[in-house]
Amino acid sequence: MTGTINPKVIYLPTAAIQRAVRRYPTPFFLYEEQRIRENCRRFRDTFRKYFPSFAPLYAVKANTNPSLLKIIFSEGFGADASSEAEAWITRRLGGCGMYTGNYTTPEEFQFVLKTGGFQLNLDDISMLPTIRRLGAPEFLSFRVNPGLSQGGMKSLFLAGPDAKYGVPLEDIAAAYRQARSLGVKRFGIHAMTGSNVLDKTYFAAVAAKLLQIVARINREAGIVIERLNIGGGFGVPYRPEQKSLDLEAVARGVRQAFDAQCARYGITEPILMAEPGRCIMADTGWLIGRVHVIKNSQKTFVGIDAGMNDLPRPAIYDAYHQVTVLGKPLRGVVKKVNVVGRLCENNDQFARDRMLPVVKVGDFLVIHNAGAHAFAMAHNYNNRLRSAEYLLTRRGIMCRIRRAETIRDLFRNSAIPHCSRRGRSSERSVS
Repeated sequence: MTGTINPKVIYLPTAAIQRAVRRYPTPFFLYEEQRIRENCRRFRDTFRKYFPSFAPLYAVKANTNPSLLKIIFSEGFGADASSEAEAWITRRLGGCGMYTGNYTTPEEFQFVLKTGGFQLNLDDISMLPTIRRLGAPEFLSFRVNPGLSQGGMKSLFLAGPDAKYGVPLEDIAAAYRQARSLGVKRFGIHAMTGSNVLDKTYFAAVAAKLLQIVARINREAGIVIERLNIGGGFGVPYRPEQKSLDLEAVARGVRQAFDAQCARYGITEPILMAEPGRCIMADTGWLIGRVHVIKNSQKTFVGIDAGMNDLPRPAIYDAYHQVTVLGKPLRGVVKKVNVVGRLCENNDQFARDRMLPVVKVGDFLVIHNAGAHAFAMAHNYNNRLRSAEYLLTRRGIMCRIRRAETIRDLFRNSAIPHCSRRGRSSERSVS
């Protein structure tokens, strides 16, 4: 590894992990509370320096563990929710925020409205008939597809002609006019155009484009937009040589875009909102697995007891995650290996052709940046069990915040039907 190394990428709470592997069976996730709070405060306070009324929302989809959500909500964040369960757990913890579903069923809308505490953000004008039937809220926002997009990889581009999200620009004024005719009194606008963006100029461009659309809505529909949500997408470096996103430059650029566009179009400045997820949680969590097999074939495959069911990003996106051999610094003798899991899929590989210190059976491997879109994307393919989660508190106490699944958990909701000779049916639980 050469060049400048980003300390945020290679950081490990080494002593805590070493303590954890002596106490708990692997694999497991470990999160650090102090780091979560620092990330929340850095994001919140940087934007509030330029926007005193700034309203941050946490993208709950990034990591939904209730213990972690409580920490984030306590730092002044609302919730960006996109499913019934995300709305439910937010309210259960006393939080509130904005609800952005897409291709949403009437039943889901009804659930969220009944749950309360959320401003609705509609993904398309086609949702308005459902809102009419359910009853129009006082406040309503629309997600717009502004046509520009960026992301850490092509699958993370969330706007433009191939994106399934947002109201097309040609429909945007009509959407607000129709919402007003239903009885909506107050309005917001939202865009989420890319994910894991490290370009510090990008968010100002999104804000400028949205303010241009705000002016168009005001001109064509006579509607004032009260809240403007520039979405998420605030990136984190996954590779050691990548630079961190300059949040100060981002917030300053958004401020400049607001000043320029509001003056240019003569519009009232909306309250700024944003919904970070990855940049709050990614570098606060690690997945720890134990080496149990080393296979020397055409390549050397290092098999650990975690798998793509725990952290699917490398399998889905071919995403890079830093890997550390616990207690073995990356210097001296190194060897090229593939780090793999136990699932019966060849894409169950955390790292390919990675240079690591010489690994032995029994060593512990730590996968970095596993705090966001890791456990939240975990699954049970191959009937593998999802892992336990632990939290290192600010006082240095290790707490279990989710137990590991058991085989019985997998089949708890299953039943084997039984039909009697008289045609009567019954069910027998498998577990």
